[in-house]
Amino acid sequence: MLELNTEQLLELTISFLLPFFRIGAFFMALPLFGSRLVSPPVRISFAFIVSIIITPVINVPPYDPISPGYILLIAEQLVIGFVLGFVVTILFQLFSLAGQLAAMKAGLGFAMSNDPANGISVATLGQYYLSMVALAFLGTNGHLVMIEYLAESFTYWPIGGGFDSQRYWQLVLLGGWMFEKALLIVLPLAIAVLIINLAFGVVAKASPQLNIFALGFPIIMLFSLFFFWIMLEEFLRIYTLFFEEMTNWLKVTWGIQVNG
Repeated sequence: MLELNTEQLLELTISFLLPFFRIGAFFMALPLFGSRLVSPPVRISFAFIVSIIITPVINVPPYDPISPGYILLIAEQLVIGFVLGFVVTILFQLFSLAGQLAAMKAGLGFAMSNDPANGISVATLGQYYLSMVALAFLGTNGHLVMIEYLAESFTYWPIGGGFDSQRYWQLVLLGGWMFEKALLIVLPLAIAVLIINLAFGVVAKASPQLNIFALGFPIIMLFSLFFFWIMLEEFLRIYTLFFEEMTNWLKVTWGIQVNG
């Protein structure tokens, strides 16, 4: 018969709590799972189940749960979990930013829609791109890959490892990567719209009677919609490329890597 005394139960609880805080913070910051569409009890349940699975295979150093240092350990786990989830959020916001930039270039910036996940109003194209990347993230098992990275983070970013300011500064620099890739997505459309506007300007200067600018706005809008339709064929490939760059950044910058 299995018997557990009070000390063993306390030891198991302590070893479970620290990974639970990191995993819970990760699910709170992870896109889709951390949105308003998923209730907090569901997120806590996910974190609880994943913690039960991960805790036996990681090394949790013994700590006194009553000491002030234990509070710092809890804060450390919360920060690390939020940081790992925020990396995926940057990937999502990359496509949202690209959609909003494309909407402004196409003259569709006035078309706004409510984002139920974040409770804000964004450009409709930005919301469309965000929905597409969410489907790609789930369809390619990106959530499972990130959970695996989360489990490996206990090896490369162990409990009690402290707050390394260099790692957080590298996360700030990752924002530049987000703007760079968003501009790369929008750049073909921006160049095409610029050429069309220049052509309209030349025609309007050569023949003012045509009033070409009265037709310019609907023509640019139709061309932009046609461009978005063509881009759908390459959307999954673009997402896969950026996701691989993000995981490679985790490997090179933070040393977190998986075997799969």
